[in-house]
Amino acid sequence: MLSNPKPPALPCPLKTFQAALKGRIRVKEVKTQEGIVPLPEAETVVSAGRGMKDPANWGIVEDLAATLNATTACSRPVADSHWRPHHEHVGQTGIAIRPNLYIAIGISGAIQHLAGVNNSKVIVVINKDPEAPFFKAADYGVVGDLFDIVPRLNESLKKFKAAH
Repeated sequence: MLSNPKPPALPCPLKTFQAALKGRIRVKEVKTQEGIVPLPEAETVVSAGRGMKDPANWGIVEDLAATLNATTACSRPVADSHWRPHHEHVGQTGIAIRPNLYIAIGISGAIQHLAGVNNSKVIVVINKDPEAPFFKAADYGVVGDLFDIVPRLNESLKKFKAAH
């Protein structure tokens, strides 16, 4: 007959381990970036995907984000291609966010990406493909060339801000 032996005792019980660490952990340094709001806390997020075609084109996304005082984000393929840092990746396998305004530029809207942004209050999609899945989840959508639309949108926003 087989019997279930007792599991081996841990060499260091948890309470003893916690007591041993008490007072031994010190924070040596905290690094923050001035003016950058972490993605989970951002009220406005401007995000882009492979529709940007090249990391050298990312300037228009950063310009729009600066105009809106927004945080930048990206899709997983962009982070995996090392166009943007992984801490900007939003989606099911990245950071889940819930901003008041989420602007998706050149992102098709794969289900994994939508899982990370579907709690946004307002979603605006800019994509040249009218059949992109993201349009189904969007509150507002613009079908067209992002390289034409985004700079024009940014210029209009700057003029509006200057007048008000």
